[in-house]
Amino acid sequence: MTEDQVIVALIGASVFNSMASAIKLLLGGYYQSSGLQIRYIMESGWLLDYLRTDPKLVQEWKVTPEDKRQRAFGPGFIRDELDKRDGFTEKKRAAHYKRLCVLCGHPTFAGFAMLRPEMNADAHMGPMLVPSLLEGCIQELVQVSITATQALMPFFPPQTLSDYKAKVQFCETTGDWMERVFDKRPDPTPVIELKKLIAQLEAR
Repeated sequence: MTEDQVIVALIGASVFNSMASAIKLLLGGYYQSSGLQIRYIMESGWLLDYLRTDPKLVQEWKVTPEDKRQRAFGPGFIRDELDKRDGFTEKKRAAHYKRLCVLCGHPTFAGFAMLRPEMNADAHMGPMLVPSLLEGCIQELVQVSITATQALMPFFPPQTLSDYKAKVQFCETTGDWMERVFDKRPDPTPVIELKKLIAQLEAR
């Protein structure tokens, strides 16, 4: 791997650890704590997405001192840059980030909803099974994990037949989830082209 790929892989490793931590916490009944990991994955995914817009940014991110990092690579700056790049004007990234901050990232009264087994019930200290919170956390985790993985993949183009098959499986699984949750499936053209390439490689 190149030095830039090693740096990106370190970000990817931390994202993977946060995915595993979030799963363990939410399955253990600690929904608010899992939300902290989910927010980290979301923020890291946006960072990866921003870094791939210019090859020089990876090294700049590595060497930027902490007192300048928020201005050059802070989550607010990156969200705005991605919105400008993508032509988004509705600030949905900012709204998503704020929602996780309020519910899980900072001590707020609204965040205590994550501690209640029912809307108007008393808060519960310790693990609890609340199907609505479990489902909500799982869907949030899947959404931010897909975004982070999609941003990570371009740094590591497929090299082997197994790599291409793994990419197809990821794309198809992502499409299944999007269709089930958002009733909208991504353009199938990239997957079709990948399958054609796989068939050609297998025929050799």
